[in-house]
Amino acid sequence: MDRLAQRLFRNPTARPEHRPPVLGCLGCLPRLILVVLLGSVLVLAITAVFAPWGFFMGGKFNLFAYWQGWGALQGKNGKYVVFVRFYPRPSGSRLYPHPSVRGVGYLCSSRGEIFRMNLGGGMRRGIGTNTDGEKIDLYMDYWPAFFGNMGTEHRPAIELRGQWKNPGIVMDDHGSISRAFAPDGTVYQKDQTAHIPYPGEIVPATLVPGSYSDFEHACKGTK
Repeated sequence: MDRLAQRLFRNPTARPEHRPPVLGCLGCLPRLILVVLLGSVLVLAITAVFAPWGFFMGGKFNLFAYWQGWGALQGKNGKYVVFVRFYPRPSGSRLYPHPSVRGVGYLCSSRGEIFRMNLGGGMRRGIGTNTDGEKIDLYMDYWPAFFGNMGTEHRPAIELRGQWKNPGIVMDDHGSISRAFAPDGTVYQKDQTAHIPYPGEIVPATLVPGSYSDFEHACKGTK
């Protein structure tokens, strides 16, 4: 007798053992993909209603409603390179209750060290779908990809201010590079910033559409 026949012979009321499906978790994959797709469609629908400008950042329609690019900042203490990728945040934020953006940034120091940054920013109220000429502010602070310690210092932090000049953004750092980094390219600690004048050296930057690989290539030239 097989196992099932033996169990039924000993106990006629016994139920057959439940055997997991042969595919295991692979059977859940189509449903998982469907959930992800529906979630993405919902996000895009909300963006279309509350932040339609998000599809036209940089003057070119983007179905996925985001903009990414990079730029170099050449100051007295060396060259810094920044990469940004951001998308609309229709609900706004505490710092920017008007149209705002959020995303991720990467900052390459004059030493060639790359910092992953948390990005936020905003624009004026009443912005239309044409962003050209509109002012935009971006702020970024250090935020590791695998952030486990809530007490970690979020240095360096920088700020970029400027306006859209489609397809890119013309900005300056409002002195934030000189307040975040020492002349040798190391990050200032909290107790080292008291003597730094405000706003300090203001460094211009033009962000152009581009990929992370473009940023990496430019970063190699800072060493």
